Amino acid sequence: MKFLILFLTVFMSSYANAKSKLSFDSQYPLYLSDGSNYNFDQIDTALDRAYSYKKPVILFVHGRGNEPKKSLEGGTFVDGNAVHKLEEQYNIKVVMFNWQSKAFLYDRTKPLSHMNESALSFKKVLTATQKYLKISKNKKISLLAHSMGSIVVQTYVKNYGWEPKARLFSNVIFTSPDADNKNHALWLDQIAKIENTFVTINQDDDILSQSTDDREKNVYALGLLPVKKYSSNTTYLDLTKMSDQPGKATGTHEIFNKLNMKGQKYVCEVMQSLLTSQNPNLKSATTSVLTDLNYLKFNFKIDSKAACFNI
Repeated sequence: MKFLILFLTVFMSSYANAKSKLSFDSQYPLYLSDGSNYNFDQIDTALDRAYSYKKPVILFVHGRGNEPKKSLEGGTFVDGNAVHKLEEQYNIKVVMFNWQSKAFLYDRTKPLSHMNESALSFKKVLTATQKYLKISKNKKISLLAHSMGSIVVQTYVKNYGWEPKARLFSNVIFTSPDADNKNHALWLDQIAKIENTFVTINQDDDILSQSTDDREKNVYALGLLPVKKYSSNTTYLDLTKMSDQPGKATGTHEIFNKLNMKGQKYVCEVMQSLLTSQNPNLKSATTSVLTDLNYLKFNFKIDSKAACFNI
């Protein structure tokens, strides 16, 4: 009986510690897929561990939700478990930046109230990452900011400017960005003058279409409906109507998830390149929509047996 009590005590203590690691803590901005968390003095340790897997590495800024639990375990009303999907589908290693994003369903108000502190935390991580990569030469990393994660980056740029003055990331990708479409070029231009910057657009996005809290009248999510002035150095990738039939809407929000790509070969191949620090072949995958601007529409081609889907 004493042994059983001791076992249960140790088990419950371990369970409580594991559970606490998956509750937001402002002192631990980084997580890896095994649930390990890292404070601001351990950013080099997190990056060392990520690169030890000998795979392409991305810095992932998640969207709203009960994080880090949502992206590491799922269990919400909307898409979750993003870190494991990314690692398994792209054969990469994810370093997740965690910010205070807890919200119920489509609420934006609560996450938006934490943007300044989240941007400051991101600044510290970005500064440390920049120093790390200067010392650790020949290591590549890409930045993926998803949904409301785009507003963390936007707020960082608004408050501090894009501080890296030389190219830091192989690619900077904003998937389904929830940042306002109004005046989006003001902050995107600062990034895109330095970095290879990409923004995904889906006018049928079910999540962004309901993401309306705390917006001005006639202002919408950038990933739903970009408006002029466009960022001249940013590449816009339009996935509207890229479902399993021509002209059929796809309401997907988590567009990096290959299971949501409906077998679209070119979408998969471009995302594979972007998230593995490569240059995508956009000439064959897309068609230019706006003259003199990098606003591109994906070409329709379904091939669920394409090599990209079998990684």
